[in-house]
Amino acid sequence: MVTIAKAKINKLVEKQPDDSSYNEIIRELIFAQIIDRGLEDSSKGLITKHEDFKKEISSWSS
Repeated sequence: MVTIAKAKINKLVEKQPDDSSYNEIIRELIFAQIIDRGLEDSSKGLITKHEDFKKEISSWSS
């Protein structure tokens, strides 16, 4: 049985051009993982409102 993660990885790797470097493929895998984590957090309600995030960023320069 192929795990969901393995199936996603295989699909992503197959979509890459034949001349893709190891680093390019790794970068795509990491990007896909970041997107998946963000979507999972969003579905769990673990989000920060845009306004709150802007306030936090502006406090960094104070």
